[in-house]
Amino acid sequence: MTVENENVQNRLDQAMNGGTPKINPDEQRRYLGTFRERVALAIKNSEVYQPAAIAAVEKLIQSDNSLTIIINGNIPSSQQSPYIKIATKNNAKFTLTTDKIYGTNPNDYAVVVAAKTAINEPDVAFHEPVTETNAPDEPKKSFWQKLFNK
Repeated sequence: MTVENENVQNRLDQAMNGGTPKINPDEQRRYLGTFRERVALAIKNSEVYQPAAIAAVEKLIQSDNSLTIIINGNIPSSQQSPYIKIATKNNAKFTLTTDKIYGTNPNDYAVVVAAKTAINEPDVAFHEPVTETNAPDEPKKSFWQKLFNK
């Protein structure tokens, strides 16, 4: 085959397989249609109800409202509404992605905050803030103290 025939064949193959091939389709599927390098924060389905997650998104949007909130449209609307309210309140963009490829399993992402260009954040996963308890540590009882309840 000549180079021209190969190009024609490649174009025909692409058209038969659904159009142009995507770059990193698994990554785009995981991050609700965007690339990992653009993501500032990603919240899993199991974490989407947490007030700390909602507050983290609001803090990000308030610091930079050029970010876009991408919401998995397959999750219940009660989980979507706090994030939509944040976007409208801060004049930020949001997108509901309703493709069937975006899952609703606990480890799938429900909300992704992303930029238009690469920002390369080292850790994009939401982590619940750790609260420290101020209770003093009780001294450990010895075997004999436990035995005689002293």
